[in-house]
Amino acid sequence: MTKIDARRRTAVITGASSGFGAEFTRLFGADGWNVVMVARSGAAMEAIAQEIEERHGVEVTVLPKDLAAIGACADVMASLEQRGVIVDALVNNAGFSTYGEFWRDDPDKQSSMLQVNVVALTELSRLILPGMVERGHGRLLTLGSVGSFAAAPMTAAYAATKAYVLSLSLAMAEELRGSGVTVTCLCPGPTETGFQERAEMGDSALVKDRNLPAARSVAEAGYAAMQAGKPYLVTGMNSRVFAFGSRFLSRTTTTRLAGRAQRRT
Repeated sequence: MTKIDARRRTAVITGASSGFGAEFTRLFGADGWNVVMVARSGAAMEAIAQEIEERHGVEVTVLPKDLAAIGACADVMASLEQRGVIVDALVNNAGFSTYGEFWRDDPDKQSSMLQVNVVALTELSRLILPGMVERGHGRLLTLGSVGSFAAAPMTAAYAATKAYVLSLSLAMAEELRGSGVTVTCLCPGPTETGFQERAEMGDSALVKDRNLPAARSVAEAGYAAMQAGKPYLVTGMNSRVFAFGSRFLSRTTTTRLAGRAQRRT
């Protein structure tokens, strides 16, 4: 698929204050895109925005917004319209996890996670896609996970949200086939992003005492997949083996394997 000419185009990136979001912002900026950054932490985004504007001469707009709040996506869309922003790429990166037995989990944190990982991603996609389709071009990148491919004890609700993201993304990609708009779901394995610290899963066998890949390398792979219009990409050899192998194993078997990988050590 032909790569869109990125010069002077605009990307909206959620969860842009750190981790994958910050790296996607740097990648788009280096490619000549203007960027709109959306996240809770305005100060962190301002520092990244200044770095990118000075280095690449593009325009970076910071929109501090908590996507866990009801109506946040409508507020983001209203801000974009007020600024006359035409969105050529949307990176639905915002998301987080909790760690522990589902029935012990903090219900408020669970609700916020569902709002960010599922509801906000869905709403923002639904608000921005019509304009892309009307113009006949656009890129949508969503953040799934290796957890998109199996139920995952200890991160049960999180993995369920990522299964939803992959399913929705693949369906949208098929619906939009031939429209000039593509949808790509990036499904990384464990990566050094700060994600594990927020989820308080440092004692999980999945990440403890492991050298995790850097966020930059995974973001670069996802960015290339998005530009190529690939429906989805799994990063990390172990994650690719698991995702592929899950097609041939029973759901209970893959769930048991995921549970062993995420047990407390």
